[in-house]
Amino acid sequence: MAPRATAAARTPQPGSWRESRAQVALVALGALSMLPPYVGPPLGLELDVPADVEVVDHVLPGALAVLCGGLGALLVRRRPRAQSGVPGLVLYSGAFLAGLFQTATHAPLVLEAGESLTPWGAVLLHSSLAPIITVIALCLTVSSLASLGPPGSPQA
Repeated sequence: MAPRATAAARTPQPGSWRESRAQVALVALGALSMLPPYVGPPLGLELDVPADVEVVDHVLPGALAVLCGGLGALLVRRRPRAQSGVPGLVLYSGAFLAGLFQTATHAPLVLEAGESLTPWGAVLLHSSLAPIITVIALCLTVSSLASLGPPGSPQA
């Protein structure tokens, strides 16, 4: 019988291929999360939300996730060991907060799904990427935090 993968094995390790994939996913999903207010109406998936609210709920957190994921990837390319530590912790915490904000702002929308002004398709388009961004950024944050070691120990 094959051993089960533990949570530690699934968490991206600093400098690993899993971390690189997680960074790419964070950048790609962050970019995609900015698009629903603009691609939804042509697809017939429109919500009655002011444009300035859409910018705050989609564009700003999506841009922050792209920025943090991209800077994290650049940091690894320049100094492979630099990611594991405080810089990675700060960057991925920012991406985590962006995903969490986007998830939280869409929670009421999910609760109203299926009503006349909130069709299911539009709700899924607007709210499905943020939880994924949150989980990926959290895994990267935990990886960076774990690389710091116990308090008082020197950083590798």
